[in-house]
Amino acid sequence: MAKNNDTLYPVVRTGRLQRTSPTPPYAPGLQLNAMDLLSKVNRRLYREARVPQLKIDLDNDSTQTLQVWALAHNWMNARAMKMGYAMYMENTDEERVRLKGKQIGRWQDFRVVSGVNNTTTENISPAQFDVEGASQVFGAGEFTTSLVVDASGVSRNFTWSPFGSPSRYSLLQEYDKAGNAQTSPESSTTDMPYDDLMADDSAVTAAHLQTAGDNPPYDADGVGADRAWVLVATLGAGTSQKLSTGFFDAPCGFVIIREKGNLTGVVDAESLQWTVKAGDYKGVHAPSMLE
Repeated sequence: MAKNNDTLYPVVRTGRLQRTSPTPPYAPGLQLNAMDLLSKVNRRLYREARVPQLKIDLDNDSTQTLQVWALAHNWMNARAMKMGYAMYMENTDEERVRLKGKQIGRWQDFRVVSGVNNTTTENISPAQFDVEGASQVFGAGEFTTSLVVDASGVSRNFTWSPFGSPSRYSLLQEYDKAGNAQTSPESSTTDMPYDDLMADDSAVTAAHLQTAGDNPPYDADGVGADRAWVLVATLGAGTSQKLSTGFFDAPCGFVIIREKGNLTGVVDAESLQWTVKAGDYKGVHAPSMLE
C-alpha cells in the first residue's frame, strides 16, 4: 500500500463571527485577533507575536460596504515588536529567575493592545453552531496584555498606538527614538587625489557621486508611527462586487473592519467569515515576529 504523506492537523481554521455584547448599542466597528480566534476554537494557545495569513469573506446578500485594515507587515513594525519584546523580557528577567517555572502562568504570552479606540470598535469572537443550526459564541478565554514596571514604579503595558501614555509604552514611538538614519557621507569634497593628472576625472561627477544617495530613500527622522496600518480591501456585494480580501498578512493577528464612509454604521458581524491559511505552526501559517 502506498504511504500517505499527508499530515492530519485537526485544527479549526475558519468560522463565523458574532458580537459578545448581548444587546445594542454596539460599538460600530469590529476588531478581531486571528490568534485569539484560533485559541478559542481549538482550545490551545496560539501566540500573538506572529504573522498569520488570513482572509475575510463577506456574504453575497450583505447590504454593507466594509473596509478591512491590518497592521502593515513591514520592517518598522517588525523591529518595533522585537524591541518591545526584548525590553519586556529584560524588565521581567529577575522575577522569572526567582519564580519557579511552574509558578509562571502556563499560558503566559507577550500581548500588546492594538491601540484602536475601543469605543469605536468591539472585540469580536468566533462562533460555531449547535445541531439545530443556532450560533454559539466562544466568548471565554484570558488574553491579558503584558505588563512591566518602569523606573518610577508605575505599571505599564504596550500598544500599537503611535502615542504612549503614563500607562502604556508605544512600540512605534519607542522604536522611533532609535530609528534616525545619518547622512553618509556627511560632507562632500571637490578635491580628488591627483586631480590634475587624471584628465578624465571630473570634480562635478565626484561631487554628484557623494551627494546623490547620501540621504536614504525614506524619511530619515521617523518610522511612520502614525501610519502603521494598511487598507487590505473594500468588500461589498453591490455593483462592483468584491466578497473576499484574499489571504493577507496580519501582524499580531489584528484586523479592523468598519463600514465605508460611515464611522457610526454598525458592522453586521454575522455576515463575515474568517479563514487562516494552513501551515506548520499548530496547523496554521503564522511565522514568528520574534525570530
